[in-house]
Amino acid sequence: MSHARTQKPDIQQEITNNIITLLDEVDLKDYQPPFANLAALGIPENPITKNQYQGINILALWFNQKSKSLRSNKWASFKQWQQAGASVKKGEKGSRIIFYKTLTKENETESGDKEEMKIPMLRQYVVFNASQVEGFEDVNQVQLPEIDKVERLSLVDEFCRSTGADIRTDSDEAFYSPLGDYINMPETSLFFETDQASATENYYSTLLHELTHWTGAKQRLDRKNDPNKKAIENYAFEELIAELGAAFLCAQHNIKQTQPKDHALYIKSWLSALRNDKTLIFKASAQAAKASQYLNDFQKEFA
Repeated sequence: MSHARTQKPDIQQEITNNIITLLDEVDLKDYQPPFANLAALGIPENPITKNQYQGINILALWFNQKSKSLRSNKWASFKQWQQAGASVKKGEKGSRIIFYKTLTKENETESGDKEEMKIPMLRQYVVFNASQVEGFEDVNQVQLPEIDKVERLSLVDEFCRSTGADIRTDSDEAFYSPLGDYINMPETSLFFETDQASATENYYSTLLHELTHWTGAKQRLDRKNDPNKKAIENYAFEELIAELGAAFLCAQHNIKQTQPKDHALYIKSWLSALRNDKTLIFKASAQAAKASQYLNDFQKEFA
């Protein structure tokens, strides 16, 4: 009598199926945009006039704050900082904002009556962040936590080190640079606990996401862009691979990944750019599995 062989569960396929289920459950209306962490700092404001910036200036200053890794939401002009007894640091570059000023002009009508005309005038100004000046103390500036809540996992650190990847901490952003062929990670002290994951889990899931990106370089797995797709579609597909790769590696190292619902939202937001073709997740899953295996092969050489 033959016995059916018990098949070992395929954890990668299981994760892929779970993500597909989540994609059907989540609502894109709940998706947090990339600058949500900046929005948490509050509306940009001028500490001299005590006024908040409005309209497009909010987004302009948020994006400048993000790109320059500035920790304050206080902005003022060069002269305004001087009036406050502060000075812009040498070499600092300001950020442009626009300001509409209404010019009131009095005209005389054909009947001899006088009427006021309001003419909007667009002005450009350059402002500097409180982090770019000396002599001003921003009491509400975001402070690094006094205690680093990330617990180093020696086995995962060794896993990453064995790959030979160039991992730096030059800025507060997490990314892989194809041009420089290096990974940048924020300092561990910048990772916090969430309702769903610890600071440690948040840190390592981010690191493994970027390490998956690293595998796609020409001298490694050479993940080529599809010439028949738009740039945003190719970018979305690569992000999907990195998210799934991080999921596989987190499962391998028993690391709880950051907020499964948010994880699915992130993927779904990019899939919307790919016309919600859910078959792509299977293609991405295959690429992510290949990346995971590539990274694991280093362990044999390192042993």
